Amino acid sequence: MPVSSSQHTSLLIRVSRFFWPLFLVFSGIGLVVMPLDLGEAQARDWIVNESLRNVVIRFLSMSDAIWMVLAAVNAYFWVVASEGLRTARKWGAIILVGSAVLEWIGAKTGFPFGPYVYTDRIGLRLAGVLPFTIPLAWFIIITCSRAMVLRAFPRANSWQLALGVGTLALLTDLNLEFVAWKVRAYWIWYPDQLPTPAWPPIQNYASWFLAAMVFSLCLREDRVISPERSSWKPWIILGSMNLIFFAVHVVRWLE
Repeated sequence: MPVSSSQHTSLLIRVSRFFWPLFLVFSGIGLVVMPLDLGEAQARDWIVNESLRNVVIRFLSMSDAIWMVLAAVNAYFWVVASEGLRTARKWGAIILVGSAVLEWIGAKTGFPFGPYVYTDRIGLRLAGVLPFTIPLAWFIIITCSRAMVLRAFPRANSWQLALGVGTLALLTDLNLEFVAWKVRAYWIWYPDQLPTPAWPPIQNYASWFLAAMVFSLCLREDRVISPERSSWKPWIILGSMNLIFFAVHVVRWLE
């Protein structure tokens, strides 16, 4: 007997109850690991047992990517619960495919963000170019920013909403760039330029803002009435991401 869309949605919502606490746990770990820059060197110094040390090193090497996947999964589950399965699938396709194409072009040509290359520090790179987690990051930022703007300004029209999403995406990028580049080495700006400038190119921030606005304008609801629209989960997901990156800035400033 085929599973109906409503049954599928109900199943996904039940599954989300398992992934949500996992995301919160990994966010708590990230709030310690990232600001203190804990990694392989500390594991080798602190853990005597070789087997346990190897497990911890392996976990730390994968933890950033796992955290990003958990954040994206929970953002998707929230869209399913609040907007319906059909809308979640459409939004997922628009953002994931669109951002993958945009980032692939950017990594290969330097347009529109500027000259950069990705590393393997944030997940396996597809064809050696684009980490699979980068489109997931776009999905998290766009969907959560959209929910946050609508929660604060429920009567915003599509252009006002897009402006709000673009602004939150820009602020998030301003917060994460230093950490992602200088601390975690998710990507490398100016790979062929010496001396390396201290900041990413201005066009990167302009491109983030404009791309986020375009993605927002492409998203449409099916007008599903759901109490999940009032959930604080999008705030917690995007807020925890920004909190962790901001904590890194604070620790570096205090050093």
